[in-house]
Amino acid sequence: MKIAVIGVGYVGKEHARLYAELPDVELAGVVDVLRPRAEEVAALYKTTPFTDYREILGKVDAATLAVPTIDHGRIGIDLLDNGIDVLVEKPIASNLEEGRELIDRARRNGRVLQVGHVERFNPVVAAAREAATRPQFFEIHRLAAFSPRSLDVDVVLDLMIHDIDIVLSLVPAPVREIRAVGIPVLSRKADIANARVEFEDGCVANFTASRVSFEKTRKLRFFQPHDYISVDYASQTGIIVSLRMGRVLERKLEPPKEEPLKLELQSFTECVRKRGKPAVSGEDGLRALELAMRINGAITEVLVLR
Repeated sequence: MKIAVIGVGYVGKEHARLYAELPDVELAGVVDVLRPRAEEVAALYKTTPFTDYREILGKVDAATLAVPTIDHGRIGIDLLDNGIDVLVEKPIASNLEEGRELIDRARRNGRVLQVGHVERFNPVVAAAREAATRPQFFEIHRLAAFSPRSLDVDVVLDLMIHDIDIVLSLVPAPVREIRAVGIPVLSRKADIANARVEFEDGCVANFTASRVSFEKTRKLRFFQPHDYISVDYASQTGIIVSLRMGRVLERKLEPPKEEPLKLELQSFTECVRKRGKPAVSGEDGLRALELAMRINGAITEVLVLR
């Protein structure tokens, strides 16, 4: 299987590293508009550098798309129309219309479209998912230090969207109400945000995301009848505290540690090989983008009112 990586900045470079390690996969090229960057990554992983993604058309079976979000729709559609299966980094697109168009083009061309919500592949998240029955309350914190990358989007589309996707994968009910606040600190877009999302079944999710913190925190906690489940994304550990017949029981979540991005790429390449349904589909990515944009709409309203 011949695969290319389009955009080899911080994230794309990691995709290139892992593709180069996967069996039965040939990293057939890396693309970046900055020639020195393309040449540097190509040299590291013994492949061919390109500066225009159109140079790989007809030369590869699949590609990771890790360019700025604003280019996801334009380049992704061109790849799909040229018979290339696509793993597009999150968010799926910069707007809902382009997200829907990507899904439509993948369907019309019989191509795989997977969205890079990498936390779905975190082993401890998978373990927590097996224990989930009917989550009723989520408390989620994702805090990171400031980085000049990903400033083309706000903190909701940059960081919070990871957790939005996880919650949506666990709660089947529609969203009833959203309340949110957010402020720009070091960029022109919201760098810290908090959102309270209430679902039609009564479930409530509180999201906090910051890219201007001194400490790094990536934690998910949720409550359901008789259970409290806590997950640390970074350490890939967690705990389940349960009340059963008047007794409090504790069980640790300590699945074998694995690199979530590697699991994601393995899942994508297997899907391409077998023509299966991706673990994180275009529709999943679109739902996460839609809720993220609704949260941003609520944030905008709060800022305007102030």
